[in-house]
Amino acid sequence: MFKRFGQIFWGLLLVILDFNLNRIDVLPDVLGYLLVALGCRGLSGVARGFAIASLLAWVLTGFAVIHALIQLGARIHWSLFQYITNLTDCAMMWFLLGGVMELATARQRPDLAERASHSRIAYVALMALATLTGLMARNSRDLAQTLAVLFVIGILLLFALILYLLHRVKHELADDRGG
Repeated sequence: MFKRFGQIFWGLLLVILDFNLNRIDVLPDVLGYLLVALGCRGLSGVARGFAIASLLAWVLTGFAVIHALIQLGARIHWSLFQYITNLTDCAMMWFLLGGVMELATARQRPDLAERASHSRIAYVALMALATLTGLMARNSRDLAQTLAVLFVIGILLLFALILYLLHRVKHELADDRGG
């Protein structure tokens, strides 16, 4: 279990970090989502939320491949694809943190379950607000762009808190050090 939470942690970190050299993503999201999918699959016996999160991470792996093709010039309607990806990402985080809630509750750690509950609500709310603000930014550049930047900063801070929560769960609830 310890190893699986490590895979999820590093996978999410790879997804959130974007380093580009000459328009090539040095840390491709495909690798991050693969790690999340494998980690969640390994925890699927612990909580049902992890099984669903694993399935959604596999879908996001496919979306990351499509995104890479888009960057190479394939013709796909970008906005619709991005909204579907964001929705799938929110669902994955919802179920991933739901799995953390189930595990924490089973291990008598209501504090961690409550943090996971608050984190998943905040994540979905911030992503929805950022998406709506992005839509508004097309018409009203100044205010909407400023709000979009604030939402992105908020999402990054929340993501850091989620990674910290996963780190704590890994070290405080994972009873074995193997797979």
